[in-house]
Amino acid sequence: MELITAWTADALVLVALAVSVGLYLVGWRRLSRHSRTRAGLVKWRRWSYLAGLAVLGVALLSPLNAYAGLLFSAHMAQHLLLLLIVPPLIWLGAPLVPLLWGLPEQERRGAARLLGPRGPLHAVGDVLTDARAATALYLGVTALWHVPALYDAAQGRSFVHDVEHVAFLGTGLLFWWAIIHPTGGRRRLGLGSAVFYLIPPLLLSNALGALLTFAQRPLYETYIQAPRVTSLSPLEDQQLGGLIMWVPGGMFWMIPLFIVLAAFLRHEDQIADQRVEFRVAPPAPHPDDHLAGNARRARSGPA
Repeated sequence: MELITAWTADALVLVALAVSVGLYLVGWRRLSRHSRTRAGLVKWRRWSYLAGLAVLGVALLSPLNAYAGLLFSAHMAQHLLLLLIVPPLIWLGAPLVPLLWGLPEQERRGAARLLGPRGPLHAVGDVLTDARAATALYLGVTALWHVPALYDAAQGRSFVHDVEHVAFLGTGLLFWWAIIHPTGGRRRLGLGSAVFYLIPPLLLSNALGALLTFAQRPLYETYIQAPRVTSLSPLEDQQLGGLIMWVPGGMFWMIPLFIVLAAFLRHEDQIADQRVEFRVAPPAPHPDDHLAGNARRARSGPA
């Protein structure tokens, strides 16, 4: 019963989730009516986007959020959802075009002008989604919010706490953009580079997890002072949170790492096969070669 009542009804989060779902589904329906755009709609992408929003709702509205101020381990699990699970699920849903088509026509045209190649937001987006900038922001935000003074300041229902969550979700979306490339077209980050792009956050996750697991004392005053809702001591709770970041968090990074590596190797094999076919296959005769042969035979006369 306590777990059921621990769900929170944050109006802002509920409205944001409802609007996001509504716009996406309306846009999907409109696109499905056009023969030119219907081919690009894949059902698994729709389910991926909806799953991402569902996980976001769990992170921000479920008992996980209610207990985040009491248990460090719960707060760590919440952060992993915002950083590692929600962003890739959303981008796998390729949501930009359906969301635009979910808007009324006038607003859609205005948004397209803002986001288009000549729009004022296009250049800003190019900078923020650059692999180097996105990686630096992701690593910096993740490390900074684990500094004890900032971490303690972000606890409880406060503006700083909301800023922390927006920072985690925002930098997560920027980071995964380059990996998943949700807009299609030519990739800005090659598959080979993407393999190395995934290694720094993996190392940071392992380092922070190990630091929290092997610390000899609790690092965060919030959880020292918090009422005990389990039999875990503050230090044991911190160690559990460190293990969550270290083991499941570290293992999660191996999934996209292997997927991207496999895609890179498959791409290289395709290129190698094309080169072999080009070398082995005899060149197609050119029409001019036939005419030149006839001319030589005519000059040489009968044998």
